[in-house]
Amino acid sequence: MKKIAVAPLLSSSWFGYRNVKIVRGDLLHPIVSGNKLFKLAPLIERIESQNIHSILSVGGRYSNHLHALAFVAKEYGLPSVGIVQGYPDQELTPTLKDCQRWGMVLHWVNKVEFQKRYEPEFWLKWQEKYPNSEVVLEGGWSESSIKGSQQWWSGIPSDTDLVVTAVGSGTTLAGLALAAPKHVKVVGIPVFQDPDNYSALKQKMIQAGVSQDQYELWSGFAGKKFGKPSLEQAEFSKTFYKDNRIKLDTVYNSKVFHAVQTKLDQDKSLLSQQIAVLHTGGLQGNRK
Repeated sequence: MKKIAVAPLLSSSWFGYRNVKIVRGDLLHPIVSGNKLFKLAPLIERIESQNIHSILSVGGRYSNHLHALAFVAKEYGLPSVGIVQGYPDQELTPTLKDCQRWGMVLHWVNKVEFQKRYEPEFWLKWQEKYPNSEVVLEGGWSESSIKGSQQWWSGIPSDTDLVVTAVGSGTTLAGLALAAPKHVKVVGIPVFQDPDNYSALKQKMIQAGVSQDQYELWSGFAGKKFGKPSLEQAEFSKTFYKDNRIKLDTVYNSKVFHAVQTKLDQDKSLLSQQIAVLHTGGLQGNRK
């Protein structure tokens, strides 16, 4: 069975915060970085062993998920199909040009249709069009992807007291929480707003076998909306790059690192803890 070669999972220091390590998922692979690789590779390996003819998924025009899925599917010799929010006459983004180059077939749906993607009925016509296909949900949420996300612990320093990750689908958070040493607190920072106080996310975690005492959410750092950082977060990213020479994307990592800095400045007790912050990669939102 084919494996995608990856670099060792390293950590870097954060300028100005001696107690914080940055776990460099962005350096794992030049194309499929960070959590996407951990989530998708085991999922594709499972699909490869079954009688699956194609992989179906959804995403936006700058989707890290579709970009990673298209590449990983190509590497494993599996056809992939991306259902994209947008219109066929729009110019392809660099992200979608890569997807096409790697063999992904693109289909377009409008915003109203795209919002139905979590409903089973959304997928019926696509599965009829592509028989014997496997649906891969955004973020790769699945048992195998959650298990794959546990690989992050191989690069988290052993003296860590608290580990922090971005939360989109919750896959990485679930994987971390299920494999966390007893002395380590796992913290997730949601990058999307939820007026229901993330009740759906919490229910997903319970269904995955993760109890609420196995993790903590730091909310209030989602910015304007998913994919849209606040002006303060955008300025933070510029300063962070100047100080550390590490790029942060606008969807996930800029919000996470800004949240951690805010918490460190507000709660001085955190300065006495060893903290690991995951750089989950995925810089497609920065490409124009």
